[in-house]
Parts: sequence; structure tokens; C-alpha cells
Amino acid sequence: MPSPYNGYVAEIDYSHAFYPEIAPTSLAFALLLKGVQPPRVSGDFAYCELGCGQGLSSNLLAGMHPRARFWGVDFLPSHIAGARHLAEEAGHVNAVFLDDSFEDFAQRPGPDFDIIALHGVWSWVSAENRAILVDILRRRLKPGGMVYVSYNCLPGWAADMPVRQLLLDQVSASVGPLPERIEEALRFGQRLSRLGGYFDHVAGAGPHLDSLLAKSDSYIAHEYLNRDWAPFYHAEVARDLEAAKLNFAASATLLDHLEDWRLAPDALALLAETSDPTRRETLRDYLTYTRFRRDIFIRGPRRLAPSEREARLRDFRFGLCVPRDEVPESVSTPKGEIALPAALYAPLADALAAGPQGLSALLKLPALAEQGFEAVLTALTALVGLGVAVPVPPEEEGRAEGCARFNHAVLRQNRHAPDLRQLASPVLGTGLQVDLLDRLFLLARQEGREPAAFAWTILSERGKRLRRNGEWLETAEENLAELGRLHDVFTRSRLPLLRAWGIVEG
Repeated sequence: MPSPYNGYVAEIDYSHAFYPEIAPTSLAFALLLKGVQPPRVSGDFAYCELGCGQGLSSNLLAGMHPRARFWGVDFLPSHIAGARHLAEEAGHVNAVFLDDSFEDFAQRPGPDFDIIALHGVWSWVSAENRAILVDILRRRLKPGGMVYVSYNCLPGWAADMPVRQLLLDQVSASVGPLPERIEEALRFGQRLSRLGGYFDHVAGAGPHLDSLLAKSDSYIAHEYLNRDWAPFYHAEVARDLEAAKLNFAASATLLDHLEDWRLAPDALALLAETSDPTRRETLRDYLTYTRFRRDIFIRGPRRLAPSEREARLRDFRFGLCVPRDEVPESVSTPKGEIALPAALYAPLADALAAGPQGLSALLKLPALAEQGFEAVLTALTALVGLGVAVPVPPEEEGRAEGCARFNHAVLRQNRHAPDLRQLASPVLGTGLQVDLLDRLFLLARQEGREPAAFAWTILSERGKRLRRNGEWLETAEENLAELGRLHDVFTRSRLPLLRAWGIVEG
């Protein structure tokens, strides 16, 4: 009997993850940077995530935007069962999760959408399914609506495609549980790589294979082992989406907007010779050796006048999502180390560390006013692209309550399943990854338990121990003492931040 999953890996569930780049506010910010009108991203809007995996992103966003409506679609029933359970635990009445194939969903009646997200789908499904996706986008996306689509990209993937084929062939040729076959395939690949040939001629192939040893079985299974897998040139994806009346508008990878960080002046001059945006993006991928793209397409883009673009951006708020001392003073780029000028970045980071600030308010600060609008906007784009700041959605009634319910549900599930790592910040309007011990300490607070003893109970049930100074702690007393010390550090350093971000109440 043929598999009902059409070559898609079903033996291992995909990992739980929140992808901040698919948040409505982040997508809107990327569009405004390019002077394109985004659809509604606050209040009442409709959002669909096709290929939602475990549904963590859509669930978190449903708590963040209580008046919006969210649909998550994934082929694997185990993913949707988990997503529905989390939604029920969080009390989300604005989230629907369906275990439909794309073909089934295309035939299901339902609303039109302002936003459709396809993260980790396009490169991992068959040509037939991509055609169905285009049909869904054509029929279900509103005029002016936006589509996020991510995919493995050429030419960046060209040299490493044989590594993927090697793993697929080795796993397919063996028997037994999939995790064991993945381990065997990786070890076989390492043996092969030491014998030269392809691995001698393609310098990055061996290191790429070695890097997979640190990846989870879930990641390798779903990223490398589906029957249908293909990287694409940007021009190919843009051509396919034209059938849905979609135009490329912007990259959702915000550091792509800072082209002088990656490209030399002569490369930028070459790109300036073409006025075709699709050709320009494809040539840019050659120059940057891009492996993965996050693209935003619009159905009927409306170009904003420069004055309207600036006015819309001035209304945006931004917040710092790391401690102030973690804001970098320089960054490594393909062009080398680039310093972030202290005269601009220091006062900007100081202001954001005090809480979310609108761009208009930031420009009233004397140290930033003298820098000018575009310089401050570029610095904010850099901080968001580096993952140390986020664009903050407009305040909305019910957000704090929705985020609190989501966080309580995640922490309750952490009692038995530690895979849910992100908690929702109503202050920043995004999800933040929180370390396991911090989550256990928060769960202890939630349940009124003594933190160190509670955390040790859970860890010991899972067969886990702590390490101190590189040495494993053997006894329960040693582990409890270390947990007590770590809880003191948590209370002094991280708990105040979690309170400031609204993740911890009171």
C-alpha cells in the first residue's frame, strides 16, 4: 500500500519553533523599508500558515493578536493534534488547525486571507503540490495581501546538493528506526569524506556534513530526507508566483536590506545596471552565495511616496529583546568586521533598553536627532536584523491576557515536554526563547513550588544532571545546591528582564 504521506517524512515530528520573521509586524516593517504598502497587521485580519508544523508560531501569534484569525494547515495529524492541544490549553478561540493536504485545503471553503506564510515548504514538496499552493494563493489571498515564502536557494546550494543526496541514499538503503539510520548515514558520510574525491574539490562539503552531527534527528529528517526536495533560483519562484498575480516586494531577511554590509561598491554598481527586480535579486544571490531566501510577495503592490513611507515608518515602535550589554559594538560580515558607530548605536540601544520606543520619539532625542531619519532607520534595521531588537505591534486590548494564557500553557507542557522553548512577550509583541532551567523556575513560581527542588524533580525524572566547571554532579545534594545557586542568578539577572518584557506578571 502506498504511503499516505506522499514521500514526506512522517516517522519523526518536526521541531517546535517560533519564526519571528513571519510575524505580521516584522513582515510589514520589511515592506515599508522598500516603500510598499503592507496589508492590515493589527486588529481584525486573517492569517494562514500553510505547512505550520507543530503550530507554535500560529499559536503564539494568536495570543499576540486576539482580534485576528489564524489558520494553521499541516499534513501530519500528530503536528495538528499537538497544535490543537496547545490552542485549547491557551484558550485560543481565534485559531483553527487542520490536518489537510494542500489539495484538501484548496477544496475547503473558507475566508480570504490578508497574510499567507509558507515557511520551509516550497523546497520540500512536489511540483504538483507547488502548483496547488499557487492555486490557493491565487484564490484565497486578498488584493493587497502578502505572501511569505522561504526556500533553499541557488546558486548557494549547488555545491552541497550531493551531501543531501548521499544522506538520502544511505538512509533509504538501511533498515531500522529512522534516528539510527540517520546516525549511520552521517558516520558513513564522514568516512567517505576522508577519502577525497568530491570532498577534496568542494571545500565546504566536508564541514557542511560535519555540522549536521550537531543537528537534531528531526531537523535532518525534515530538511534532508523528504522524497521531494529542490533548491530554486529566485527568478524561478517569482515566475511560478506570477500565476497567482504576485509580485516580489521585499526580503524578510532584514540584513539583506543593508546591501553595503555584504557587497563591495563594484558589485553594487553591477546590480544597478539592471532595472528588472527579479533579475537583480537573482544576480544578487550569485554575488552573495545565498543558500536560503525569505521572500515577501504582494498581490497588487501599492508603492508609497517617499513622504508617506517616512510617515508610516515614524509610527513604528521598536524594543530591545536582549539585555543592553548584549548589543554588539561590531558585526562580522562577508566584507569583514564592521563597527557599529557608538555615536549612533549607543544612545539608540540605551533608549530601547528603557522600553519600546516609536521612531518619532527616538528622533527627538538630541543624540539621535543629529543623526537624521535615514541613519536611525538603518541602525534600527540592523538591530532587528541582528536579532537584538524587534518591531513592536501597536498596543491592543486583550494581548496581555492572550500572551499570559499562552505562556501558562507552554510552561504546563514543559512539565513533561521540554521542546516548547518560546514564550510570548506582550510588551515586545514577539516570542522569545527562554532557557530550560528558567522555564522550570517559572513553572515552579506558577505552581507555588520551591524552585530548586521542583526543577530537580523534573530533571531527575528525565535522567538529567547538571555540570559545574565542566564536571558532572553525581549526587542529588550536589545538583540541588547548584540549582539553588542558578536560581539566585536567575532571580537577580533574568527575572527582571522577563518582568519588563511582560512574560512574568507582577
